[in-house]
Amino acid sequence: MAGGVLVLAALVIARLPNEYRARALVMVEPFTPHPDLVVPVVNSLNLESKVKSVREGVYARSIMVTALEELKLYAREREKSVDDAVNAFRADTEVHAEGENAFSITVRGRDPETAARAANRLAELYIEGNLQVRAGQVARTRDIITQKLAEMRGELTQGEKKVTAFKRANAEMLPELVDARFHQRDELTKQIELEETFVKEAQRRIDLLGTQPFGKDTEVGRLEELYDMLRARLATMQSTLTPDHPDVESMKWEVEATSGRLQNARTRAAANDLERRRMNEAIGRGRSRIAELTKRQADVDKLIAGTPLVASQLVELTRDTDMLKAKVAQLVSKKAEAEITADLEQKSAPSEFRVLESAQPPSVPASPNRQQALLLAMLGALALGIAVSIGQELSDRSLRTEGEVGGALALPVLACVPELGGMGAVALLPVQTEA
Repeated sequence: MAGGVLVLAALVIARLPNEYRARALVMVEPFTPHPDLVVPVVNSLNLESKVKSVREGVYARSIMVTALEELKLYAREREKSVDDAVNAFRADTEVHAEGENAFSITVRGRDPETAARAANRLAELYIEGNLQVRAGQVARTRDIITQKLAEMRGELTQGEKKVTAFKRANAEMLPELVDARFHQRDELTKQIELEETFVKEAQRRIDLLGTQPFGKDTEVGRLEELYDMLRARLATMQSTLTPDHPDVESMKWEVEATSGRLQNARTRAAANDLERRRMNEAIGRGRSRIAELTKRQADVDKLIAGTPLVASQLVELTRDTDMLKAKVAQLVSKKAEAEITADLEQKSAPSEFRVLESAQPPSVPASPNRQQALLLAMLGALALGIAVSIGQELSDRSLRTEGEVGGALALPVLACVPELGGMGAVALLPVQTEA
């Protein structure tokens, strides 16, 4: 099995077609005038960071189709469609960065001459296309700067009108009035604090009146109850004792003293009620005044709170206007620089690309590596042969030993035929006895 696979693989490898690789190396040498004199309007090519754009430029359909038609490549694919030929050409083309200022174009093909011509032609077409693109970029940059300058001047005029209209619409919340409003708010805060002090003092006096022992519901009621009780006792004594009895005289004196205390308590309770009403009225007036002052303070706070927004908007409008002024000045300077740079770019562009190494027809094919392929085929054939042998061994169900018979059939071995003259393995004949 291994030998057959190896022979078949060797025949296939021997019939594989040779593939050749041709490489063209292009150097980029951009013209870089001193930045103090001229600021370039087109960025120089940086292959390390823009190798993807270089590859896309080489793979452009227009370049590929031009090379296909000029060199008559991929005739079979072009008979089907141009897209098939372009895709095949792209698959056989590689673009890589070489250092910092160079890139290589490698083309694979079965004919070394054709591969070399294709690589050289792709490099030429890319250089021509890149120069055309750079010339277009220079012209577009100059036109864009001129157009942008006109737009910026119009925006500057509109911005100045917006600043004037904004100041007129927000005259009451301009930043320069914020100090006066803070002073007004402080005055209102002091008045509110003074009114709150009056209210707290009145409430304190009301609370103090509520703690006196001359309240109508406390001391007066107790004295009235005591006075009624003493009068009842006096009436009882007078009905049983003589008017000049000492107990009667003593009770009369106590009744008169309690009556005096009751009158004093009623007078004080009335005075406290009057003072409580006065304090409640003062509290009501104070709270009304506090509410009015708080409303005025809220109005002032609203104006103060709106001032930062107005200030920020005004600063933004002013900043935008200042930025537009600076941009207009910069664009005027850049327009003059763009004219000088455009002339320098057009004159120096043809010398920016230089072909360091033209693609030469390779004398040795790049692939296939037949020695390596034969080695891999040999290893694969050996692995396949070993796998087939192991598979056959594992799939063989023959019984060769007495132990295999007992384990597989669970029957007793009555006799074994010995090996005779190398005729093969021992044949085991299992015999099943009757019950």
